[in-house]
Amino acid sequence: DPSLSEILYVLQRRSLLILGVVLVLAGIALFFGLFSEPVYTAEARVSVRPQERLDGEEAMLAFLEEVRGAVVTQEMLSEVRRRAGWEAGPQAFSERLDPRTVVDTGSGPGLEIRFLGDEPGQAALAANAYAELFVEGVEDLGDRPLADGVPVAEASVEQRALPGDYSPRPLIYAAIAAGAGLLVGGAAALILEGRASGWRGVRDAELTLRVPVLGTIPDYSSKETEG
Repeated sequence: DPSLSEILYVLQRRSLLILGVVLVLAGIALFFGLFSEPVYTAEARVSVRPQERLDGEEAMLAFLEEVRGAVVTQEMLSEVRRRAGWEAGPQAFSERLDPRTVVDTGSGPGLEIRFLGDEPGQAALAANAYAELFVEGVEDLGDRPLADGVPVAEASVEQRALPGDYSPRPLIYAAIAAGAGLLVGGAAALILEGRASGWRGVRDAELTLRVPVLGTIPDYSSKETEG
């Protein structure tokens, strides 16, 4: 079995091969990540406050889910898509939309609305449209109690989404691919080194014989033939 120093020596000798595999796989992952995934994300926040005090995080999250279930309808989502200028299908829109109920949005319980878009402005439009229509829907509820009998006090847009920030997902894919390339390239280097015939230097002889080489005799046979 090769020792760690022997493996490192082989990897160093085949460093160009390993580097090439890493760059190819990382480049492919980055390319497909940029062109097949939405690369901009925008986030809006909505605060929702009940009229009655709720004890515990679970009770608050259950209340928020009830509010969302009462407000978010297919008609609302259709209007969100219209305001966002969305031209693709509803399924693709839903896959990029990520509204989450949270106990603390910064000023109380509410929703964090994230949207992934191909353009920074598109992501912000969609997130803000959802936030605005959600607040309007809560206002339409008025003092009508929900399933647990707790009416909503009010809702407001706490933070409007700005043009989307660049999403790190393509870079994450590239980093994972680079790690895979390092493993694949290293394995290929060890296999090629094991199949190589002949010695290219003193170190190769030491690795094969497993003994130190005290000296070498230069090969002048080719020069004598030429002379």
